Amino acid sequence: ETDAKRNASNVDNAIEDNYKAALISKGLDKQSIRYASKNGVLTLKGSVKSPDQRKEAEQVADNVPNVEQVVNEIQVRR
Repeated sequence: ETDAKRNASNVDNAIEDNYKAALISKGLDKQSIRYASKNGVLTLKGSVKSPDQRKEAEQVADNVPNVEQVVNEIQVRR
């Protein structure tokens, strides 16, 4: 059981690291995006400047390996 938990934790850490790298490559790392992965579910929070950036942040998350679901709670600041 502890091995399973450790593996899940490692996968979640890898998801977060991969998402961070993807945000940087897309230039979205300057936005106020926070994220956390739990059991393959990547939750996005924070704020961006446009609906397009919100959508792009979600699309980037969808393409991260091992992400099973994306919960996009990012707000658009006007």
